[in-house]
Amino acid sequence: MTKGNQKKPAVGSTPQHVSSSHLLTGEKVSFADDATKPKASDEELNSRYAKGEIRIVTEQARYPLAGILGMLKEEVESDGGKKEPRYKLDPEYQRRHRWSAERKSRLIESFLMNVPVPPVFLYERDLARFEVMDGRQRLTALSDFYANKFELTGLQYWSDLEGRKYSQLPSKVRDGIDRRYISSIILLKETAASEEQAAMLKKMVFERLNSGGVKLGSQETRNAVYSGPLNKLCLDLSESEMFRRMWGIPLEPAPEEKNADEESEETVDEPTVAGTRMFEKMEDVELVLRFFAYRQIDEFKAGLNKISEFLDLFIVRGNNFSASLLANYRTMFESTVSFLWNALEGDAFTVIGHSKRPTKIVYDPLMYVANSGGVVPHRAKLLAKKDILRSELEAMYKANHALFSGRRTNFKDTQDRNRCVAEAFAAALAKTKKS
Repeated sequence: MTKGNQKKPAVGSTPQHVSSSHLLTGEKVSFADDATKPKASDEELNSRYAKGEIRIVTEQARYPLAGILGMLKEEVESDGGKKEPRYKLDPEYQRRHRWSAERKSRLIESFLMNVPVPPVFLYERDLARFEVMDGRQRLTALSDFYANKFELTGLQYWSDLEGRKYSQLPSKVRDGIDRRYISSIILLKETAASEEQAAMLKKMVFERLNSGGVKLGSQETRNAVYSGPLNKLCLDLSESEMFRRMWGIPLEPAPEEKNADEESEETVDEPTVAGTRMFEKMEDVELVLRFFAYRQIDEFKAGLNKISEFLDLFIVRGNNFSASLLANYRTMFESTVSFLWNALEGDAFTVIGHSKRPTKIVYDPLMYVANSGGVVPHRAKLLAKKDILRSELEAMYKANHALFSGRRTNFKDTQDRNRCVAEAFAAALAKTKKS
């Protein structure tokens, strides 16, 4: 964990902010800015293009609808000898974004009428082994239909088929849909020279696909294209009961068919409603990722102005972190959340004394400082006198109201907030020793 060796300042002084230079072994990530590199000449650009640099390699395929159920059940042997699906659907993505029976039925009606349906996009993760990048819901709806898992409902032109499952369709209708196909475009493995380049290209393609007009959140996209150990850890930790309570996220969220409009980047309001929206767009998972990435915010000079880019770069590298480092990450997050819950409960990420809305602008520096080497050894003392900590934070927010409101997200703002929160904790510690 980050070690702090600065003096404990009193409120009103200007202490050094918490340093992120003392990172765990293997944790440091480079956030080099390509903008500082000189522009390539026309000759260099022509040479790079001729070599096929950053060029997607694809092939097309068509799958009969009647074979989708078997296709998704097919398993192959991995290099380690374990069985795995040949076609990987992300179960966490499916859990948060389930189509209703009516929406599935409208897809089936489209095939019945031979209405063109957009192709699904697959990524060849290994030879003849695929990840579904775009089209998860279409494939899942078709699989569920052929498995007789839902009755047709809400049909517009074939209303006479309402209430019927696949096995109950008239024979000619069943034969008709069986002869339909769904198209696919496959990004071949040779598209990228490395796993990191593959991840970036997958994200680029994924973001440019037409996904039914629904704008995906940043973390939804990351979850789809940056799967790996760190992403899985963030998914696991987002289920923390204390963490969800602090953000107003229902403990058992019920995913809805439609996503709400995207929330403001740095604030959320109406806790229960906003919490459900956060869950649906996987913002709770992003918050966990932010905690880990923010430990290195000193190295990212754009501050939070380019937070998505910051998190993308971090998770690509972070998915290659060692198991021991990720185990330390788990402990770090769980202990910090537990400490803040016990100290401040549901007000932890709010501007205490001024607002009941949890905000990311508070979350980032509070988690950062609460996990610092200058605070961790003294958590028990702070909990024993938690009213003092609350009072110091409230006074600090009042004195720096503008800094913790709105969208002040540049690099200097992040450093100032870190410094202010560190000052409040230091002042609280000083008073606990006197009392």
